[in-house]
Amino acid sequence: MLITIVATILLFINWNTSIVAGHWTKQSIFLWILNCGHIQAKGARPRILLIDDDGGEGVYKVKQLCDELHMKATFAVIPSMMSQKIKDSLRSWQKQGYGIAFHGYNHEDWKEKTFEEIKNDITKSEEWLSASSFMPLKTKYVVAPHGSNTLAIRNAIKDKGYQMVTGANILNPDTHVFQLGRIFITPNTDLGKMESLLKKAKKKNLYVILGTHSSIHHEFSAEKTREILKMAQRMGFDYQH
Repeated sequence: MLITIVATILLFINWNTSIVAGHWTKQSIFLWILNCGHIQAKGARPRILLIDDDGGEGVYKVKQLCDELHMKATFAVIPSMMSQKIKDSLRSWQKQGYGIAFHGYNHEDWKEKTFEEIKNDITKSEEWLSASSFMPLKTKYVVAPHGSNTLAIRNAIKDKGYQMVTGANILNPDTHVFQLGRIFITPNTDLGKMESLLKKAKKKNLYVILGTHSSIHHEFSAEKTREILKMAQRMGFDYQH
């Protein structure tokens, strides 16, 4: 009887937890443990989202890719560093269905900041969004600057009513968890390993968030990003934005 109970628990954990991609980190272990007891939402489907960080000139490369593949991405913006041209473009694209997420008003590392300081930072981004005539956010994501993840950061983001996109190299059990991991695409990304990862995610109806730094030339590959997004399309992932 005990063996049956243990086997059932292990089977539940194996099926319901997310998948760690690549090396284990403190963040990925933390999220993996949190997700062990998560019960996947009824009707969960394999979904994929591309979040491009920083809101620099590279956004036009991402937009070109999205137009080519008939999909939408989400742009994690740094308000104080954004040119008027890019702000106007993102505002126009948002009306077309693209998403906007916050990435710190000045992209300062929140690791040493207090709960109130982080909340105030998010509030400044919200005020900027409103003053810049953006539409209300459909999906409410905060991408913590520099991949930081502390109790103060988690509490501040939760208190503001957002979901947190972390630096954890992990796939998510579904769209409902508070802390979301993501997988970055770089020029060094192994397409074979990524295909295997997406197949596992599809089988388990996981939520895959992909990350790019399109405005940092040496960290971005339009070719790799295109191929991975096309893989997901062929496998039948739904696109989130």
